[in-house]
Amino acid sequence: MEIAIQIFGALGALTTISLGFPQLIRLRKTKDSGKVNFASFWIFFVGIIAWLIFGVFNSNESGWYVFIANFVCLTIYSFTMFYLYYYYKDRKKGQLRNAVIGIIIGDFIALALFGVFVVTVYQKINFGLFYPIENGLIPTFNKSASLAVGLITPTFTTLAFMPQLIISFKTKNFKGLTPWMPMLFLINNSWWILFFVLNIVNAKNSIDPNALAGMPSFIGGLVWQVISTIVYSLQFGFILAYERKEKKLQNKNKNSDGSMNNTEALAPTPTI
Repeated sequence: MEIAIQIFGALGALTTISLGFPQLIRLRKTKDSGKVNFASFWIFFVGIIAWLIFGVFNSNESGWYVFIANFVCLTIYSFTMFYLYYYYKDRKKGQLRNAVIGIIIGDFIALALFGVFVVTVYQKINFGLFYPIENGLIPTFNKSASLAVGLITPTFTTLAFMPQLIISFKTKNFKGLTPWMPMLFLINNSWWILFFVLNIVNAKNSIDPNALAGMPSFIGGLVWQVISTIVYSLQFGFILAYERKEKKLQNKNKNSDGSMNNTEALAPTPTI
């Protein structure tokens, strides 16, 4: 059980780290932000910070996977956020500056939480546990707080791109987001669902009070990961269908232009 938790935690951490890459690559390649909803990206940005809080103050000993994964993810995602504004063609005066300020504030909060995480690592080295009951320097969530945080935290990352999805439905335009971003989210959800399930089973069979106290947060995380899977499945499907439709239209126009050029080439030259 412990080995399986470590494996799926590591896989979840690796995919979480790479979540910002697809959109970042597209932005650098196209140098165009497209019709994106900035609110969605900011909600997700705040959601990553919420996951950092979840990972560092949750008493479960496997929570460090969540923290490390989201800390690196936030670092990469900060660049995605910057280029999102940098390549936005309709950018208003001061918009990029304000975005940079917001990104820096978020990164400073993440660095402060990283300092807390370093203390938990110190406790692990000296006492054998990240969160020892005795001599513990870092306060952890109690059972009620653990459940509340476990239910609230995932809502940010799960529902972050709902505004983007709604606008895309209204305008029938899914341009802006790469389909590989929601696909990567789906892979990521799969690992974390397995991770949460195994942690819940492990906590249920454990006599460690810290493990039992952290179980409600994993239950909340599991529920929202399932909801997240449904949301991103819809988004992935519609973005992929839109891009295929656009590609077919471009090929049709290209073939049409080619046919017109051929017709002109075959037309008899007028005599004077």
